[in-house]
Amino acid sequence: MGLVARVFEASGIPTVALSMIPDLTRAVGVPRLAGISYPMGRPLGRPHDADDQRAVLRATLELLASASGPDAYVELPFQWPESPAKARNTSKDLQLPPIVELLHRKPWLVANLYGGRIPQTKRRCEQGLGRTGRA
Repeated sequence: MGLVARVFEASGIPTVALSMIPDLTRAVGVPRLAGISYPMGRPLGRPHDADDQRAVLRATLELLASASGPDAYVELPFQWPESPAKARNTSKDLQLPPIVELLHRKPWLVANLYGGRIPQTKRRCEQGLGRTGRA
């Protein structure tokens, strides 16, 4: 995260990172950081809770406008509405994204993803879409 942010910043594009582990994220040297006390894997909030997700995103982006310069840090005021145990159990009921299901069945394809080779899904093949998403 820090390396990518520095490359963007060097090109004149300001960045802000959102992290559930702000101490670790600060250690890699991100220019602007918003910390949030949410469970891992849920940086913007609960699934299907668009209003709260937008609120977190707006607060994170507000740091771009309000920061006086690099090395800015703010702890966002949002609190997770459930116990950590309930948050873990809730995610068990959610359907996995297709790419995750594919990698569970064929873990050797991870190397393809790192190489930029995105596997075709059945839906993309049926629609006649290539790697770019265009027919």
